Amino acid sequence: MRVMTRLVIALILLAVTAPVSAQQIDIRATPPPAERPGEIIAPGPYDQVTEPRENEWYPGGVTVPYDPAFIAPLSKEYETTTTRGRVGIAGWSSQNLPVGASGTLYRDRPGWLSFGFGFAWGAAPRAATPPRTAPAARPAPAPGR
Repeated sequence: MRVMTRLVIALILLAVTAPVSAQQIDIRATPPPAERPGEIIAPGPYDQVTEPRENEWYPGGVTVPYDPAFIAPLSKEYETTTTRGRVGIAGWSSQNLPVGASGTLYRDRPGWLSFGFGFAWGAAPRAATPPRTAPAARPAPAPGR
């Protein structure tokens, strides 16, 4: 009986003292991922546009602008020293050409939804950004004694 009591007391002491001998663990969280861009990249800036640029080419004007909205996973942005743009799968409004008799109301339709391979060019290159520096390394923790 005494042997069993001593064994139980030894196991209880071992269970209590085991966490004390554990090593210090330095837990570091990874930084949150950068904000992911949207799936559809809309052209802009629409807040500054007063009329579609195609109005200068058509006598009656057009009702919707022709600007492709690129689908992000299916397109790629490129940049050279003088210009930048985007190439890939996009959606846009195709113009409804004003043809036919006005009595058929064919002229009153603004355009049609279209998808296909699109490209945009002529945007100004981005300003040069300074290179990012790596964060300073933290010193290693002192060994436990």
